[in-house]
Amino acid sequence: MPPRKRKLTAVPITPTPTADCPDLREAVKRSVDAMPWLTPADDAAVALAHKLAEGIETAIDRAEQYKALQEDIESPQLMKRLEKLEAQCDVAKAVGYLGQNLQTVLRDLYGTPASRKDMKKETPVGGRLAQLRAAAGSDR
Repeated sequence: MPPRKRKLTAVPITPTPTADCPDLREAVKRSVDAMPWLTPADDAAVALAHKLAEGIETAIDRAEQYKALQEDIESPQLMKRLEKLEAQCDVAKAVGYLGQNLQTVLRDLYGTPASRKDMKKETPVGGRLAQLRAAAGSDR
């Protein structure tokens, strides 16, 4: 039986929003720097936010590499590199997944408008829980 011939077709990639969007790594850094309420206990969440932003930027960079390779393809070696890179280049998937995680981390750090609304000085977050614990402790 003769070997099968592979029929490879180029997968269109949606344009990356690099021209319109600032570097997310820098935006997260500026946002975190502007959160005076963070404590050392938040270091892991801050590091996670930085890593998620890095992942999103890496996905965009890979997509740009893929597009450049696709334009320059002329040899079988390049085709193999292109296939390998193609598997890593689903920007929409990476941004969708990592973006949701990044938003969750920023919300947990009170780095979103909605979460800051909940962080009022008169009613600190966890105030009701502290009340219940105090009441339970006084009953003993």
